[in-house]
Amino acid sequence: MKLLSRLGAFRAASLATIALIGVTTATVATAQTYPQRPVTLIVPYAAGGPTDQHLRAVAEEAGKALGQPVIIESRPGASGTNGAAALVRAAPDGYTLAVLPASVYREPYINKVAFDPKTSFSYAILLSDYTFGLAVKADAPWKTWKDFAADAARRPGKINVGATGAVGTPRIVMDEAGEAARLQFNMVPFKGDAEVTNAILGGHIDAAPLSGVAVPHIDAGKMRYLVMLTPHRVKRYPDVPTLREQGVDAVIDSPYGIAGPAGMDPARVKIVHDAFKKALESAPGLRVLEQLNQQINYMGPDDYRKYALAATAREKDRVARLRQRGLLD
Repeated sequence: MKLLSRLGAFRAASLATIALIGVTTATVATAQTYPQRPVTLIVPYAAGGPTDQHLRAVAEEAGKALGQPVIIESRPGASGTNGAAALVRAAPDGYTLAVLPASVYREPYINKVAFDPKTSFSYAILLSDYTFGLAVKADAPWKTWKDFAADAARRPGKINVGATGAVGTPRIVMDEAGEAARLQFNMVPFKGDAEVTNAILGGHIDAAPLSGVAVPHIDAGKMRYLVMLTPHRVKRYPDVPTLREQGVDAVIDSPYGIAGPAGMDPARVKIVHDAFKKALESAPGLRVLEQLNQQINYMGPDDYRKYALAATAREKDRVARLRQRGLLD
């Protein structure tokens, strides 16, 4: 009996070892065969905006690391969630990836969507976040936030403030800022920051929360920030105060990263992560971040997924508060 028992134990151990070898071999095979064709990266904003600018530089470098080109596909609209929606319909083979902005965690509590940020994605890498300020044309009549707020108080609903998406993070934060300061703006939605920027320069709107897309126009003297919508003053514009310094507790926290469909092989997720991390930290990647006035905000797959779950819970509570205040229909 003892001999039979030992033989059974040996057989079980041998089968386990064979299974482990099989898994390891499959993982190695996956790493060696992926990718064999171009990878599509969906950017859910219009071409020319800060997300598009950053991801085009990063995608080119990531393609070098992958040995296959990474093709940018722009799908603006739907508050930046078109990429997330596309992942639900895509095969989990790593050939379709998408940029996920902060609105992905909020949208399921505002509208009916096909995705669930808790279960629909294979999170690969968090890349960066936007540095927002309230931008106006250089010849605008307001020199400070106090000037702007005083005018808005005199003319409720008459100052036109543009923002990407009907319920995007910049739009919501401006609504929150308006409520906190007892001001009413006329919010005008746009598909992307490039469109918002052109609307300011063309005099079609008065102001907008803008990130890196405003930088070249500020440097050229065509635009300026009245106030930063960041937790602290930024190195590039040290003389521009934050909105918090003006007594209004409103900050745009808007990181973005890359994910694939749920169910991706972890080995392929790692390949995607490694390629984009190398690209993020490359000279071209860092150069674009500098141009956009942004910093690296890196997280790997596990930490990124944990962040996404926590952000989803926070946005659920935020949407509930916004509805109570009547800021959402």
